[in-house]
Parts: sequence; structure tokens; C-alpha cells
Amino acid sequence: MSLVLPREEEVENMFSRILSSDVYCKRLLDTFYDHMCDDNRSVDSDPTHFAEVLLNAYKNGDVSALLLELCHRSMFDLLKEAYLIPKRFHGKCGENPVLLTDADGNLLEEKKGLVSRHEYKKFHEVYEAHHAAPRSKLYLADGYDLVRYYTQDMELNEKAENRERGILILYALPDTKKLGLTEAQAYDVIWSTFHEIQEEAYSAVVYYGQETGTKSGKSFDELGVLLPIRQFESKMLQHFGVIDGLVLACREKMIKTAGIDSLDL
Repeated sequence: MSLVLPREEEVENMFSRILSSDVYCKRLLDTFYDHMCDDNRSVDSDPTHFAEVLLNAYKNGDVSALLLELCHRSMFDLLKEAYLIPKRFHGKCGENPVLLTDADGNLLEEKKGLVSRHEYKKFHEVYEAHHAAPRSKLYLADGYDLVRYYTQDMELNEKAENRERGILILYALPDTKKLGLTEAQAYDVIWSTFHEIQEEAYSAVVYYGQETGTKSGKSFDELGVLLPIRQFESKMLQHFGVIDGLVLACREKMIKTAGIDSLDL
């Protein structure tokens, strides 16, 4: 059996930063042990399946395979849940986050029955009042934790949990794949900005996607910040103003590295 998630071999790129901070280490520890406590622990009902997973994880030296069996979280999943790296952005038509409005702020026809009058009113107030930065857009969206698990046939499956409805601000960034960077290396590039966003709004959910956007035949990366309505209702505009400045400073640094042609502003 091959490695379950080969891309996660590069997770060590993150750990020099995590190990440099007692706060980051504690976040990771708390997240892991929260999944191992009696209330949240996942127990495999099939002893043979459990033994197969352990054997394959042992033979391959695959920590993520073991973690998926023990707590339904890979190494990257734990880092995302502990607010140590962004969640993966799946594109504007993807499953996480799910966009409920279009780029002009209108509710999507198929989503109208899912959004309350209050939620849309709050979104529209922010949409009208926020002066969008170049190559950024606001959306009403639902964000999720994507939880992966093994089927009985040793295949990976995925389900969405813990929905958060909020206002998502989505920014275009240079294409890191064209610079030869992997997903983990791209996370490393935006690490400081990601944590500055967390300091500004701790419960914000940050997403990053490589080549999830296209314009005029060119692909680009996207960074999204979701502020849950129930937590940030009275301070949305204030937070978005600060976040704009943080992301635009990061974008400028990336453009200096990638070249002025890397993103059409």
C-alpha cells in the first residue's frame, strides 16, 4: 500500500516554525488530545481493519495514515484545525468553502432557500460599505472542516463537518506553482501573513488555493478569509480593513519575487 497522502511528506517544512513557539506547540497538542479524549475519540468497529491500517502505516512510515485511523485527521488536518496553516481553498465552485453569492453580491438562485433575511442583510451591508482592494471580492459563504476517514476497502472518503456561515473576502495572489513551489512551500511563503490575520481576528478561517483562479488565460493563487457572522457581526468592516492591509503587503512581496507579470492588477 502506498503512502496515503504523499504531499504531506513536506509537512516538516512547517515544524521549524511551530517548534519555535510554545503557543503554537500547545495549539497542536490541545487539538490532538481533544480528538483523543473520551468524548471525541473515534474507535474502529472492525478489529481486522484497524490492524490492517496499523500494519500499512508501520511498513510505510506513514504518520498521516496512523493519525487518520486514530482521530480522522491527517497531519495537515491537525495543523489546519489548530490554526497553524490555512485550510485548502477548493475554488469558487468547490466544496469548501461553499459560496452562497456571486461576485456582484447577489444570492445564487440555488442557495436562496438556505440563507436567512438577517444573514443576507448583514452581508449586503458589509458588501456595500467595504471598499474592495484590487483583485479582491466579498462573498457570503459556508466554511467547513473536511474530515477524512478509511472505508472498509482501505479507501479514503471525506465528509464536511462544523459549518461556519460568514463573509469571505477572496484575494488573488501570484501563481506559486509557476515558481516551482509545492502547497506546503506556498504555505511557508504566507506563514507570517496568516498568523498576523489570526492575531487580528483569532476565529477567522483562512483558506489558500494554488492555481484556483483564472483570468485572461492566466492562473493565479487565491487567499480567502472567512469571518463567521455570529462572531464578528459588529466588527466586520474594522477587521476587513486591517486584513486588506496585511494581504496586500504579502501580495507586494510575492510580486517582487515572482515578477510584475505574475499578477495583473
